[in-house]
Amino acid sequence: MKKIKTLILMLLCFCMLLPLAACGKTGSGTTDDNGYKPKYDDKTRETAADLIPDDYDLDAQTIGLFYGNHFEKSVIGNGETTDIVYSKIYERNLAVEARLNVDIDFMESGTSYWEDVVAIIKQNVQTMSDAYEIVFTSNNTVTQQKLFNYFHDFNDSEYIDVSERWWYEDAIMETSVDNYNYRFLYGDISIMDMGVAGTVYYNKELYEQYLSANKNADELYNKVLDGTWTLEEFTRLTKKANIEKGGDGSNDIHGYSLFRGAEPIHYFREAAGIKMYERNEQGMPIFTLNDERSLQFLDQMYELLYENEGAWLFYPGMSGAEEEHSYDFSNGKVIFYLGILNDTLGEGLHETLKEGLREMKADFGMLPYPKLDEFQEEYVSFMHNASVMVTCPVSTDIDRVNEELSAVIEALASESYRSVTVPYYETALKAAYNRDDLSSQMIDIITGQHDTVKSTLTKNFVYEYSWNLGKLGHIFSTLMEAKNKNFSSTYDSLIGAAETGLKDLIQQYKEGKI
Repeated sequence: MKKIKTLILMLLCFCMLLPLAACGKTGSGTTDDNGYKPKYDDKTRETAADLIPDDYDLDAQTIGLFYGNHFEKSVIGNGETTDIVYSKIYERNLAVEARLNVDIDFMESGTSYWEDVVAIIKQNVQTMSDAYEIVFTSNNTVTQQKLFNYFHDFNDSEYIDVSERWWYEDAIMETSVDNYNYRFLYGDISIMDMGVAGTVYYNKELYEQYLSANKNADELYNKVLDGTWTLEEFTRLTKKANIEKGGDGSNDIHGYSLFRGAEPIHYFREAAGIKMYERNEQGMPIFTLNDERSLQFLDQMYELLYENEGAWLFYPGMSGAEEEHSYDFSNGKVIFYLGILNDTLGEGLHETLKEGLREMKADFGMLPYPKLDEFQEEYVSFMHNASVMVTCPVSTDIDRVNEELSAVIEALASESYRSVTVPYYETALKAAYNRDDLSSQMIDIITGQHDTVKSTLTKNFVYEYSWNLGKLGHIFSTLMEAKNKNFSSTYDSLIGAAETGLKDLIQQYKEGKI
């Protein structure tokens, strides 16, 4: 980053001297009568303290931070925009530089292609260049290419505490091969992590008019809170939503629209608690996918997609399908939209939805993806593999990773929690964020931060490394795209390659090969 102007430095330094809560690891909370332990007790973001000492000083060092061009706004922000989210990201960076007396040199990759970004990182490691020491890059390409040995562990870092509220610990450990060493960080440090959390949107006006017997658009919030927001209930509601408006059918209203092989299948799978694997005593993955829960989920997904008059399905390759699908919700043609949090910013998975749902005139609500049934203990939000991982290449000195770089990374994450996350939430909500407000509580559940409703924001090891595991992590989307309920035969056709791929992956990890 360009050198901070003296005046800004003085002001920010003064702000950082304002009283903060005492440093130290945050407690994990007390257990309630139902056995649920909230993630944290302190609800005051502004005073949330990390482990970095108040007098920590990096003596004006320059630290290189590399990022792909497609993440530019979410990494460096924008100091001249009226968009509060990106202006807050910019201010966060300045605040961290001032606090630690460090110059973060934000180094763009020069390309937005994920494969090209990773190729640059690989070359940097293979030549042991220390041109940059911290990397913000796409999750999916790194895991697809099994590049875990290109990056350091953070286990011995002095200041990074993944149990803190600004980190998504479950997601972090899902990309760990042995469930102990972790090399990829996910959290509030990037809006491209919380932003790719699965989110079900619904048009409140249409829901109240056509689906709610009580004419209460907020009743879905209560279903979530009382644990009755299930896949069966979502299917029941969308089946009712096949409203003919006359004419040529172009104005008809449906329950939802979906590409037949689209990403939401993975969100539904994770929300249903389909883990796909367990860990052995050494922490290594073992496949456990061929079970009754998987069959139950497959049957319910088939009903949602193919035995549902309220479903409006599109197919890969259909002319104009993506554009039409993307705008169905904002145009009032469907009641539910299957998306991610970043759809509100115009940073979603659909390229055509650039203006974002926040520009939508009709009022909408946000919900987590539904549980499989009421017996499931928690809501599970899936973090898409297009998320941003923060990591340090092995070309960087490990002592610097554990000391100076861990301080910079933790400071960026904790400052994001204090100053970026709430403006992001309020942009998504189109209203003030209030933890007692029903819509705000839905955000807390989606991001795994609710005090009393059990929820988690996570990834899935088998899906993350699916391309190395015979595409076993894509089994449900493969079946649904083919309109096929024959799970056992498909599983049998994939498990051999999956087992071989997993064996090779673990061996490569243990040998430390790059």
